[in-house]
Amino acid sequence: MKRATILFSAIVLGMAMFFGACSKDDDDNSNPAPPPEEVPEYGGQTVTIPDAMMQSQDPGAQQAVAYIDMANGFVEMAGSFGNPPEKSSSFKSTNGDGPPWVYNWEVNDETGNYTVTLTINETGDGTEWDIVVNGVMDGITLDNFTIMHGEQSDDGKNGSFTVYDWENQGGEIFEITWNTDDDGNYFIHINIPESVKIDVVANADGSGSVAFYQWNETDFELMFKAVWDAEGSGEWWQYEGGELIDHGTW
Repeated sequence: MKRATILFSAIVLGMAMFFGACSKDDDDNSNPAPPPEEVPEYGGQTVTIPDAMMQSQDPGAQQAVAYIDMANGFVEMAGSFGNPPEKSSSFKSTNGDGPPWVYNWEVNDETGNYTVTLTINETGDGTEWDIVVNGVMDGITLDNFTIMHGEQSDDGKNGSFTVYDWENQGGEIFEITWNTDDDGNYFIHINIPESVKIDVVANADGSGSVAFYQWNETDFELMFKAVWDAEGSGEWWQYEGGELIDHGTW
């Protein structure tokens, strides 16, 4: 749990620095024009945790809440990147009314000196978002490197968000996928390659489950899982080396 929290915090801090740099407005533009209404909005839903589960002092319930909060944090972070910041020509696409909608802005601060391009494009059955960086960021020279890619279906029921490793300029830092089935059950999957995975299920009736996996050098290993009902009562299991080591209810 401690390792996962540190890793999550490091990723969120890195992304927050990037988003923060992209959101600064160097221009005197106190009343920016809003983005055109027809530009699709990006972002999955967060999972609502029952009050009884949130307030429980049971260590397993608290651990389950912590993992759900991690998953929700990634989803919220993904949603923050889909709209251009104020400094991108007052939200005006350089490609007109689109699609695609293309936004460009310059960053010149403690994070580096680079150009960011956000492209939002409709694909026929959904929408894609791409952020490309060109220049020097965090001391690393990037040549039109795609740092983030997102997809979402037209009905908003399915989506994904991937951040790519700009330090090594290849591979993924993490990926989020979410989907809602025909019964209204909602699923979030977080994958940090060769590190951790989190799966959260929020059922339409208010019940749900969470599972946490950790990389064991060759594969992901289940470390913790919990289930709860609509009232917030639940049960949890903790594992080590594939063996059950603790169990409880709340």
